[in-house]
Amino acid sequence: MTPNTIVQYWNTPELPNDIAELVETWKNYNPSMEHKLFGYEEACAFIGQHYNSEVESLFKLAALPAMQSDIFRVAYCLKMGGFYVDCGIRCKAPIQPLLSSDLLLLVRKWHGGIMNGAIGCRAGHPALEWIWNHILKNLKERNSNDVWRLTGPLSFNQMVESGEFENSLNIVEQAATKPFFDIVNELEHKKKHWSKEQEKQSVFSDEAVSEETNVLQKPAPVQKTDTSLPSSEVKPFTARDSVDTSNCQVTISGGFVKENVSRLVMNVSGIALTSGESKPFPIIVNKRGDRAEVEFYAPLPHRYFPLRQFVKSGNNGVTDYMLVMPENAENSAFYKLSTTDQSDLITILMQLHIALSKQQALFENNVIESTIGGLEMWCQTIETLIARLSEVKTKEVSNSDTSSASIKIAVKKLALITKTDANNALNNNLALNGEANIEGATKPTFFNVLLSADSKVNNVLSVSVDNPALKLRTVELTQAIAEKIHKTDCKGITPQYSLERWYFAIKSFVNENG
Repeated sequence: MTPNTIVQYWNTPELPNDIAELVETWKNYNPSMEHKLFGYEEACAFIGQHYNSEVESLFKLAALPAMQSDIFRVAYCLKMGGFYVDCGIRCKAPIQPLLSSDLLLLVRKWHGGIMNGAIGCRAGHPALEWIWNHILKNLKERNSNDVWRLTGPLSFNQMVESGEFENSLNIVEQAATKPFFDIVNELEHKKKHWSKEQEKQSVFSDEAVSEETNVLQKPAPVQKTDTSLPSSEVKPFTARDSVDTSNCQVTISGGFVKENVSRLVMNVSGIALTSGESKPFPIIVNKRGDRAEVEFYAPLPHRYFPLRQFVKSGNNGVTDYMLVMPENAENSAFYKLSTTDQSDLITILMQLHIALSKQQALFENNVIESTIGGLEMWCQTIETLIARLSEVKTKEVSNSDTSSASIKIAVKKLALITKTDANNALNNNLALNGEANIEGATKPTFFNVLLSADSKVNNVLSVSVDNPALKLRTVELTQAIAEKIHKTDCKGITPQYSLERWYFAIKSFVNENG
């Protein structure tokens, strides 16, 4: 049955004027739906009636209204079904077209994270039950003093990342919800946001803030880089000891923390390089367990470009980008970092580290420190990048198309096949054509190739080649395609999965079949 109830929560009996106006919009645009507004006492009574006494006690121990709301929304929707929406969201149109009898409706925000401010589902939805169980586990273990982690969006993101409920979710991009509703940011109650309140108190009403909890919430002194590295490669540093000669300015515009990957999106200006001060440019740092990566969005239509040229240009209006993983920088032709690029990259990261460790970053787009995991975590991640990049000995590279000496087939003029049933039917297919220069041949061999991967494009499962002369050399051809895939002419098309992702999937295929 499609949800027919709109549910909201506000902890006090009296609504502030700005909130009351927003709540009315949901009634006005959805007259055929039942509207329920719960306060703290009503929410307590509901949980006490439909859940056991332990769950009721856990709810009563939630000290912050945001935490109470997080718990109640999942408890209600799991038991009764319906559409829960935060009181700080304005309705603009009837909501029924977004709702489904089978799928759990969630919204993915612009930065990639799942929000929990709008939830629609039938009663007993298994994905919501998964989230509920994780929230209860967090509350029982008290494993954080961060509402976002304990009861907030983290569990929603973890559920989505698990892939267990992929076919029972309707995840709508935030941009697609604009005709239906808007998040309102200029509200009086947001001046006392939960992320600031939890820094001053425990989120549990029966305890004071412990010294340990404070450590979790407040940036700790920056740790020095691993001193076991040769001093000639990287010098241990801290923000206090560094001489800040740049006008580096950092604005944090997005990011999230997930179980398997965390992401920090920044806009940077005033970086001092030997060639002069850079123009503004975006940079992204990813944390994947113990690994760290850095992304630059490129001003050129090709994957290879000198880093210095990119940083100086300030032209970041396209979606092409370079991903640098220190462990691949030395031996992967895909990245092609020259020694000059490497030096510039380390310089950029060191100045970023100084700005973040001194708490000099600004926040925009409603990003707050707790949603990105805290600046200290990112200082340590950047230190990891600096240390590992300093260990790597990269080689100068040319712009030539000379292929690896170990490859007997060289590929040129790779392009997406734009009109193909394969590309149109499945996102995990990649159809290409190009020229193969076979060692000893007098002229190039033209080919069409279809790469088919698993559902997430982690591994290529099969490679189909149309040219008989290349069918017996499929693995060699595939390896040559991997080395040149960054130069693919996409013909204005953005593949569902990035060419970087296809590169690693192809390399996995070559390693298994070579």
